[in-house]
Amino acid sequence: MTARSGRFRNLRRSLAGIRAAALVAAALLSAQLTGCDRQPGGTQEHAEEFRRIVVLSPAVAEMLEALDGLDRVVGAGDFGPWPDALTGLPRVGGYDAPNVERLLELECDLVLTAHSEAATNAHMRLEDLGIQVEALDTSTYEGVFRSLRRLGAILYRDEAARSIEARLRDELNAVAAMTKGLRRRRVLVVVGRDPLYVAGPGSHVDEMIRLAGGSNVAHDALAPYQQVSLEVILERMPEVIIDASDNRPGSPRGRQPGKWGEWPFLPAVRDERVYWVDPGLLLIPGLRLPEMTRLAGRMIHPETFGEAGEESMRLPRTGGRKEG
Repeated sequence: MTARSGRFRNLRRSLAGIRAAALVAAALLSAQLTGCDRQPGGTQEHAEEFRRIVVLSPAVAEMLEALDGLDRVVGAGDFGPWPDALTGLPRVGGYDAPNVERLLELECDLVLTAHSEAATNAHMRLEDLGIQVEALDTSTYEGVFRSLRRLGAILYRDEAARSIEARLRDELNAVAAMTKGLRRRRVLVVVGRDPLYVAGPGSHVDEMIRLAGGSNVAHDALAPYQQVSLEVILERMPEVIIDASDNRPGSPRGRQPGKWGEWPFLPAVRDERVYWVDPGLLLIPGLRLPEMTRLAGRMIHPETFGEAGEESMRLPRTGGRKEG
């Protein structure tokens, strides 16, 4: 009986392998017959082509929601907890290693994701299988706006995209106006620990600090996110520390010294300006740029924006957006 059960298990595995190979072969044949040079957003006919979309980036998913494009989404990446409308959809893996067989099963014809060098090989493989990949650069403020316009073109909702962009720019300009003339406090934003990583120039966080009335202590870093020594940070005496390095349940949140309390001579520790924030509130740029910039303003210049409470530094685990 045991040997027979083993043969059945082997047979089932063989059939599953054959089925997966058939799916891949069919996709490759389709790609050879139709070509892989499709460019979404070119004509109304192309707009009708992309009816089964998988989205691998939360920022892009929020843009789709704002543009009323979620009705075309049949699967999502392993991210969360927003937008709520994606709850219950099949999950297809990370942006850098999506489950190819799952995408083929979903008959996906367009993957919307964030640009990443680490994901280049995965994206090329998908395009070889005839699945169009649109990798949008949402790593900066202007990148978010370009991505929004691109999605508007893909969905033929250009006017809606322009309207959303104009509203976001107005909100950001209002934040910048509130900090005009204020003394720029030295700000450190921590994005990783052990080793220590901070946000540097070229990141949306650097722009966020500037708009919120701060000066990035890592302004001369060589990369948008760079590993630095603790000694360098201590020498630069940050006046505000925003630590967004930990997204584990039970991680510290709110205004408290935490581990930074080991260096009481730091102005941020002395003046009780150390904030522990869920990384999802500050490190994922997208339509929430004004929200995260206002939240940064409340930590950098509470006398102007109002003090940030602990609740404003927590991201709901069950979905939904919250005002920063």
